[in-house]
This record gives sequence, structure tokens and C-alpha cells, in this order.
Amino acid sequence: MLIRDERGIIGDFFLKVILGLGIFAVVAYDAGSILVNYFTLDSGADDVAVVVSTSVGTSGNAAQYTDEEILQLAKAQVNSEDGGVKDARVLREGTMIDDAGIVHIRLRRVADTLIVSRIGPIARWARATADGQAGTT
Repeated sequence: MLIRDERGIIGDFFLKVILGLGIFAVVAYDAGSILVNYFTLDSGADDVAVVVSTSVGTSGNAAQYTDEEILQLAKAQVNSEDGGVKDARVLREGTMIDDAGIVHIRLRRVADTLIVSRIGPIARWARATADGQAGTT
């Protein structure tokens, strides 16, 4: 008759459960952080576009603004304390005012993740780009 040594079975089981829960927690945190980054940046881009278009529209003639001036207004709004989009960057390409008087804003932000942003091939998953637009008339 063969006698098996069963010492440590409970300890091994709990170790596996703790490791599994830890891995799940990291994956869930990263996934949640990426999703929150995408959705909040999208609404933030729209909010910035509305504020910039309002300030451009109150001046009377939206056609007098250059794309560079729109970019500077957008950067000022993104970096402001009271209505900014935390840690976002305004991209030059995509931030403009078109001939119809519509202000286009493009923002980019990297999500605060534990693992995803540190692994080269999947780091782009943590980077979100959002476009917002609002009319001046």
C-alpha cells in the first residue's frame, strides 16, 4: 500500500487562489483604466470644443481665427484648472476651424495602467485619441 504525503495541499490551493485573484485584479484594473480613459477623453474633447467654439463665436467673426489660434485656445482650456482634461495633450493635426465655422479638437492621453503601458507591443492599447467638434454659429 502506497502512502501519499498530503501535507501542503491546502497551502498550495490557497497560494494558487491568491495568485489567480492577483492576476485577475491587475487585468481588471488595466481594462477599467483603459475604458475610463477612452470614454472620459471623448467627452472631454467635446467639452473643450464647445468652450473654444463659444469663445470664438462671441468674438463675432470665426473666420478671422487661424488653426494656430484654435490650437492655443484648446491648449489653454485643456490645461485650465476648472474645465481641463487632466493629462491630455492637444494634437496639432486635427485641431482646427473649418470654413463652415466648426471647431475641431483632437486630444490624446495615455491611461494609467499597471502592466499594459509597460509592454511594448500592447502599449498602444493604453493610448486614446478623441475628436470633439462644435459649431460657432
